[in-house]
Amino acid sequence: MSADNKAARFAEAAPKSRIILGIDPGTTTGWCVYDEDKQTAVAAGQFDEHHTDFANYTGLVTDVVIERPKGQGPTRPQVVECGITFGRIIEWASRKWHPTHVHEMLRYDIKSILSSATHGEIHVKNDASAWAALVLLHGDGSGVKPRSRKGEVVDAGGSIGIVKSHERAALAAAVAWSLKNELL
Repeated sequence: MSADNKAARFAEAAPKSRIILGIDPGTTTGWCVYDEDKQTAVAAGQFDEHHTDFANYTGLVTDVVIERPKGQGPTRPQVVECGITFGRIIEWASRKWHPTHVHEMLRYDIKSILSSATHGEIHVKNDASAWAALVLLHGDGSGVKPRSRKGEVVDAGGSIGIVKSHERAALAAAVAWSLKNELL
């Protein structure tokens, strides 16, 4: 099945609009606001640890999805720090939004959902393969970065092209949660 067919099926699967804030906690925390209906990354950014700086987005958010860390085997110090950041962010989010609109997902679940959504074409095992799955699901050209010249946007880019580095993991969490809830 071609990438265009998968993107079309994904587009047809979103009957109601939710604006999802995906968060990937860590030393550098990435975030992405995803419009489920338009299948577009609306805004994205990063901040240090748990300092919740969403300065370039002031719009509506209906659901918050936070990637929950899970240590396996000998736990590395960065996993512990990530856990602390996760706890602070989930506490903040639960005060800002009703707790029924604040969700957490394990990285394993995010990878499994994205892999299933591509019908095995991409086995999501790391950030690069997660990005490849996101681009496949959103269609050709979706990952194209916006271009500007002399401060003016000359090409808006693809529907998810605004995300980079830590923001991509946040987008993966938002899209995986959206797909999971479409299947229920």
